[in-house]
Amino acid sequence: MHGTLKDPFAYDRDLNGVDELLFLVPEPVNASMVALKDHPAARVRRSIWSWLPFTSQKKPWYMYSPPSYYIQVPRQTPNKRFRRVALITGLLALLLIKLMFTLSQDRPHHAPFETPASDLIVHGEPVKFLPVPRYPLAPFPESPMHSLLDEQKAPSPWLVTVISPATDAARRMLIRSTWMHLYRDVPFDARFVISNPGPQWMENIRIENRTFGDMIVLDHIPEDDVTANTIKTIELYKWLIARGHHYEFVSKMDTDLWFNARGFWERYLTPLLRDDDAGRPRALVKRTIIGELYFSKRHDLVFPHGAMYTATWDMVELLSKLQDEHNVITGEDMAVAMLMLRGREVANMINFKGTEKFDYEDGDSRGDGTAWARRLTHPNATRHAIAGQDALAVHQLKDEKLFLKVADCFDERGVKQVPTSGPEREPPFRVRWWDLMMRFKLVATWSSRFDMIPDSLWKMDNGSWICDDIWRLGRSRTGYLEEQSI
Repeated sequence: MHGTLKDPFAYDRDLNGVDELLFLVPEPVNASMVALKDHPAARVRRSIWSWLPFTSQKKPWYMYSPPSYYIQVPRQTPNKRFRRVALITGLLALLLIKLMFTLSQDRPHHAPFETPASDLIVHGEPVKFLPVPRYPLAPFPESPMHSLLDEQKAPSPWLVTVISPATDAARRMLIRSTWMHLYRDVPFDARFVISNPGPQWMENIRIENRTFGDMIVLDHIPEDDVTANTIKTIELYKWLIARGHHYEFVSKMDTDLWFNARGFWERYLTPLLRDDDAGRPRALVKRTIIGELYFSKRHDLVFPHGAMYTATWDMVELLSKLQDEHNVITGEDMAVAMLMLRGREVANMINFKGTEKFDYEDGDSRGDGTAWARRLTHPNATRHAIAGQDALAVHQLKDEKLFLKVADCFDERGVKQVPTSGPEREPPFRVRWWDLMMRFKLVATWSSRFDMIPDSLWKMDNGSWICDDIWRLGRSRTGYLEEQSI
């Protein structure tokens, strides 16, 4: 039989539905087709990757059976797809190394008392000017600065303000019922600061303020994200000055912060206050800010971190005056440094420790449902769980469950006694990864904000350390209260 048989058991179905076995007739061999198979034009073209090394056409190692693989131990090479992936991965690795090297290099710092470019980004959009109000800014009734129940109480030397969106009544109630209530015997006035929310919210705000009497409405500025992140704090200072509300210390904080008011009062403000001849407490320090010094590499600025800081009254007056002169539109915490640079002013800085003010990291907790830190925590880092007895300002508590979890670690005396640690849950993968990277000093996740300030920004002047020409920290760079000469 000549030629090649097709499948002899191929079936076909006729019109009557009867299966017939069809034996196909062998096809004769065409000599011209045989010749065509070897024609150069019919050959498979080589890949564009064929110029690379390791272009062998041998089978990859995994296609060999185990006996032949282990006995013969052939020398195999990767297939072409693997070579391409390896090449692309190598190029990406080189680009990443170059990027890390570039970012690690110190950029030129701004000249003394010159402000760097400040590119404020709000919700992904660059901001250079304040938006035009989209509704009329109707005047709001005067906000009470004292409760009707406290008319017989002596004037407080300390004002605590919480910068709040007008629409976030739920978070204001949470704060009222937690740390504001817990430390109600500490001599401070607590106020929520909102902007003008527009006609549709005015009645709600009026009822809330009539009920609690603890809100300041800046009715001359609109309620929007740009205003809240730029000029709202400075406008609060102007509002206080214009209405004659004088305090020795004014604290500003965010709504996602738990505040240990008793600890701050006893540790920081009590040593800085003395009664005058009339028995009124007066600040012993001038032009002073109490907060956490923070360096923004992106903006080339050193300023008090905006989650919480406290200013003496003369600093409130100075910043208001400088804003009238220079009209700085930038992030509200960066604005403090920008105004000081443009005004060529110097202020005293009392710096928080990493154990006192920090961002809460739930992955650093013991995993037992509490906010207490694990045994291998990093208590001086920018972010961690509650460690020891020093916590004053715990930030990044936007989730209500986390807020209440942190609140459970405090009582009316301050931080509760740290319970004995039992069996701990294994930390999340990201925390274990950060631990590993920190051992090799490859990441700064567990570093403190103070450690991130470049050495080049420091200088000694008349026995005091000065940072970025505007912050005087005293005999030591760290600027802790116990290192100050008061």
